Amino acid sequence: MPEKTCLITGATDGVGKATAIALARKDYAVVLAARNIPKAEKVRSEIVAATGNRDIQVLPVDLASLTQTRDLAMAFRKSHPILDVLINNAGVFLQSHLLTEDGLETMFQVNYLSHFLLTNLLQSSLERSPQGRVINLTSSVYTSGKFDAAVPPEGQKFDTFGCYAASKLRVLLSTIELAKRLRGTNVTVNVVHPGIVRTPMMLDTKGLFKVMSYMSLPFSISPEKGAETSVYLATADDLKGVSGQYFTRSKQAPVHTAFDTPANRERLWENSFRYLVSASFLTSDSDQTHYR
Repeated sequence: MPEKTCLITGATDGVGKATAIALARKDYAVVLAARNIPKAEKVRSEIVAATGNRDIQVLPVDLASLTQTRDLAMAFRKSHPILDVLINNAGVFLQSHLLTEDGLETMFQVNYLSHFLLTNLLQSSLERSPQGRVINLTSSVYTSGKFDAAVPPEGQKFDTFGCYAASKLRVLLSTIELAKRLRGTNVTVNVVHPGIVRTPMMLDTKGLFKVMSYMSLPFSISPEKGAETSVYLATADDLKGVSGQYFTRSKQAPVHTAFDTPANRERLWENSFRYLVSASFLTSDSDQTHYR
């Protein structure tokens, strides 16, 4: 029987799927959180066939819905008392301005805020693990992101690359802040840049972004290679106690942005938390948020 359980968002394609397969091979029970359930069920069957690990489950979620994100956390907690590894892998890169059902810009919500909510709601499950681990996926383009601590963001006109980079900067800063708030617990949290990976998200762009994507192909890596750092962070014994770090190529790397300051990290965290409390997705006195 699997000894550890991992929940992965965005596991039906690319890096997420490769990560799920690798962890299944290591006898982890893997829960695939997915929007497209028929596709996820097909991936589940592929993983079982490839690894022989039958402890693969699918749970529905559309991260463009805070309600569905909350429902995912509740469904997971009903079926799994313990969460050993949470991998916030899902991400979108959109070339048009699209609002979610919550009225938020989609890249902001899917790439950042919904994962912030999911992590908060699963905090108690992670703390029941001997060594809970949270792994957040960012991108090296965070270095181009402009910082806006407001939630929702204020004053930023839609720009595909700018909004995407800003969402990845928020992932980075909130990860470092969460690590600070989790000191003294058995839960670690780190952030990963998987590399320039040949994924559908990369290849399905249009116009100038498609040209840029194909120009990057000679420097790109396979999803399996891109998954290696996430798998390392999920499984390596030598990472116990390592938290609040930025990893790429399975190694710690320095953070390069002037926006990485204690004040900015705290403002972003508090504003995100207050927004979700005001929208009734979190409660300020719940057990999931006691570490504040």
